Order: sequence, then C-alpha cells, then structure tokens
Amino acid sequence: MTSFFPFLRIITMDPRVRASGQQFSTLLEFMESHGDLSNPRCGPQGRLKSERLWCELAVTLNSIGGGVNKSADKWKKVWADWKSKTEKKASLIRRHASGTGGGPSIRQTLTAFEERVLAIMGNLTVDGLPSIQEQGFVSIALLHLKFRVN
Repeated sequence: MTSFFPFLRIITMDPRVRASGQQFSTLLEFMESHGDLSNPRCGPQGRLKSERLWCELAVTLNSIGGGVNKSADKWKKVWADWKSKTEKKASLIRRHASGTGGGPSIRQTLTAFEERVLAIMGNLTVDGLPSIQEQGFVSIALLHLKFRVN
C-alpha cells in the first residue's frame, strides 16, 4: 500500500543520554592532570597535542562501562557546556552574596565537581580582573540624571 504523502518521512531521534558520574569524574581527573584542553598552549604544536589528548580522552571515557559513547568533538561539547554552566552558577552565587540583601537567601551551592571545574578554569576566567569594573546595563535613573534638560 502506498502512502498519500510519500515525501514525508518519520525521523526518529535517539533519546538524550547523559554521561555517567564515573565518566565525569574521569574527565575531571584528566583535565586536572593535563590542563584545560579547550585552551591549548604553545601555538600550533599545542593545538596538535590538544587534539591528540582529546582523542585519548574520548577513548578512555568511552571505555567506561555504564556510560555513553561519544566522539572527541562531542566530549569537547560536554566539557564546554559543563564549564559554562558551572561559571554561570558560580557567578550567580557570587552576585547574590555581594548584593544588598532584603530578599530570601539563595540556596544554591557548588558541588565538589563544580569546585574542581572552577579550579581548572582558574580565577581569572570566573572572577575577572579586580582592577576592571564589570560592565552592564546603565540604569534608567542614571540616564535621566545625565540627560536631564534644564
């Protein structure tokens, strides 16, 4: 029997699969011993070494039972996403701690894994330089004061 809509195909997607805790732990240990591979050092040779280490890491992570199998590029994405989420969470906690108060306290804390991710990234990435003021949106009240017509 032929379909009335031969141009339609059913596309099935694999369910989203997360890496296991053991894979995350191994990823962290590898980064702690080799440095953040997403920021290669020493020019082109550093980039080649970084690519070789990513392939080595992918083989190691894929060999862990009970986890997922991903290419080196997919593991790079896992690492980049984990760093980004951890940095945002740390920034939120820090911003709330330096706030003026008045509202309920934030109940978020960093996990041991997240603390290790931040240590690998370094304080400069997370906190920035203390001598440079953080830029953001100018408040509407300041704009009114600055451009007030007499």
